[in-house]
Amino acid sequence: MKYPGQPKAPPAWWRYRNPSFIEAEFEKELGNLADAIESEKWFGDSQKHSRFRVDFLLKDARLIVELDGHAYHSTKEQLEKDAIRQRYLTRAGYSVVRFTGREVNRSAAACVAEVREMYQERIQRSPGKYRVMYIDYPFFCRESLKALAFYQQLHPDKDLEISLEKFIPQAIEWLREKSFITVFLFHHPDDNEKLAHLDNSVQDYEKAEVRINIFPSELYATELGEHMRNYSHLFDEFYLVADDPIYIASLRSVLPESYSKQNIGKWEFECLANGKLLRLGNDETSFIGSDLVMVRWQDIWYALGTAMGLRRFEL
Repeated sequence: MKYPGQPKAPPAWWRYRNPSFIEAEFEKELGNLADAIESEKWFGDSQKHSRFRVDFLLKDARLIVELDGHAYHSTKEQLEKDAIRQRYLTRAGYSVVRFTGREVNRSAAACVAEVREMYQERIQRSPGKYRVMYIDYPFFCRESLKALAFYQQLHPDKDLEISLEKFIPQAIEWLREKSFITVFLFHHPDDNEKLAHLDNSVQDYEKAEVRINIFPSELYATELGEHMRNYSHLFDEFYLVADDPIYIASLRSVLPESYSKQNIGKWEFECLANGKLLRLGNDETSFIGSDLVMVRWQDIWYALGTAMGLRRFEL
């Protein structure tokens, strides 16, 4: 299992069963929480690993509620399975809260009240939108070298240099974004030594807090696409720093099916919402002929130039 899967509908082989006694008692007390909570949700890919059914899911709060009846959660084997299951769900991006059957029997209302409080706390401190930026590091390096050579010729009097740490806030600025953003950096293992210090790091910028995670792989482009698809349930908006046809299917799969109408001033245009690109210009991009030309974008050289210390009128 490389990456855990998303919440799904029940598999074809599953036959719906009536709620257990403790599940039914818990559901009776949900009240206004019933609109936010879902049951009969499954995680996993049946072709690669086990599938896990969760009792209740509060998707927008990334919260799973499990009710552990004594008959099914008391043996050593079942406790081991529960531990494996919990690690899997945690990797999928969810927090798991568990109640024993005894707790539910004693006061289902108290259990629901605790879940409601946790749900409200998580919603209040969550960002309005969860944003993610995927960076193809070899693409960043190639364009950095070309842009550096160009701008050095254009401004021979300036001492220009580029670093990923300076580039990321400029990338966010040129995409006209702010707030909390998760960055996933995919690269070849040969670059691991120079990038290892960034893994699990948090960087605060004027308009954003950025959390950076690195993923070394010889098949870094394939891994990036797979990661994007498997973790799409955790994010609302997707930003991609890359320009390669290998990413077309992955990014398209996490964006809306139909185009949206947007306005800039008096101009109205159609685009694929919830995504933005830092890529090559229209005369060079490999996304021509695909729906990704309908994704809002900026030329990566703008972000590279300002990351070198150039002002916008010098680009």
